[in-house]
Amino acid sequence: MPPMTARENVAGIILAGGKSTRLGRDKASELLLGRSLLQRVADRLDGIVDQYVIVTAESQQLPPIFASRPITYVEDIYPGAGPLAGLYTGLSSMAAPRAIVVACDMPLLKPSLLSLLLRLQTGHDAVMPMNGGLPEPLCAVYAASCLPAVKAQLDAGSYMMTGFLEDVNVRFVDASEWERLDPQGVSFLNVNTEDDLRRAEQMLASGT
Repeated sequence: MPPMTARENVAGIILAGGKSTRLGRDKASELLLGRSLLQRVADRLDGIVDQYVIVTAESQQLPPIFASRPITYVEDIYPGAGPLAGLYTGLSSMAAPRAIVVACDMPLLKPSLLSLLLRLQTGHDAVMPMNGGLPEPLCAVYAASCLPAVKAQLDAGSYMMTGFLEDVNVRFVDASEWERLDPQGVSFLNVNTEDDLRRAEQMLASGT
């Protein structure tokens, strides 16, 4: 695994192994204004993370991506177990003590919001925005210390993404803390359908 820099020691984990059921084709490879969704997400992490960990499904073919930091590709350790398994795989594979964890279908992530989550992580196992009263576990920061709780949940056959949070120290971030950085909450936009894809294209074209 490529060595981490001493600057910040933050990994960027991108979960790319989802089934893309609603879109009907691999989301990571989907082009958005000429760039793959995976590349769009990697671009939003550039300058914040020291290493990329791309978590894939078994035998998944991903488009090439370019970044200023080393990129590691890993297959899900628990195939077919959803994003919780992707989180475990990513945290297990990183060389850093903490990571920003996002999905590959979130092309409008705000780097300033991600930086805020990192700043709030000290003393906590996880930092997670609240949006509309619900947590956003796929736009969050996790420390390696979350691994035992995540593994215990997976081994128990429970795959709910937020199920392990009661066993770790979580800092939830209310909208009042992050909305000045992302007034429309576009960081949390997932591209699941054709309509989502068109909406993301329009927002990117407008400079969002």
